[in-house]
Amino acid sequence: MVGRLLVPALVSVEVDAIFDRLMPDSDRNRGDRLRAYGAAHVLARRVLDSGRQPYLECTYARRDQRASLVSAIPDVALFVVELVVTPDEAVARFAQRDQDSDLTEESLRAKVEAFPWSDQALRLEPGPPTEQAWRVLSWLESGPAPIDAEAWVAAGRD
Repeated sequence: MVGRLLVPALVSVEVDAIFDRLMPDSDRNRGDRLRAYGAAHVLARRVLDSGRQPYLECTYARRDQRASLVSAIPDVALFVVELVVTPDEAVARFAQRDQDSDLTEESLRAKVEAFPWSDQALRLEPGPPTEQAWRVLSWLESGPAPIDAEAWVAAGRD
């Protein structure tokens, strides 16, 4: 059972937390974002090498972000869970952040509206976290096929 076997061995790798630690004064420009994703991917590789299972909390809209992950762990089956966020919700969350950013409300709305959803992923609508966790575990227990990494990378934004 996935729920019983993986949960104790799961390690969270959150790109925003890594970003804050490595580049606290960044305006979160594209280059710095890619460096934070690269650091998350190195960490994910180390977690795997230690015999545990990473789960990455990252946006993965861009091809370069996706390609960085695939090149860091080319020998691992990837399962993608996409959490649906409306443009209004994204803007509200953005407004609550106390961080510099090169994003504006308008550019953030455009990015959310143009997010490259994957037909290979589990897509979750908003809901209570416990319910979401059970949906993910149930999905994994059902034995979904891993994503086609090349297609997933190609479908990302430029």
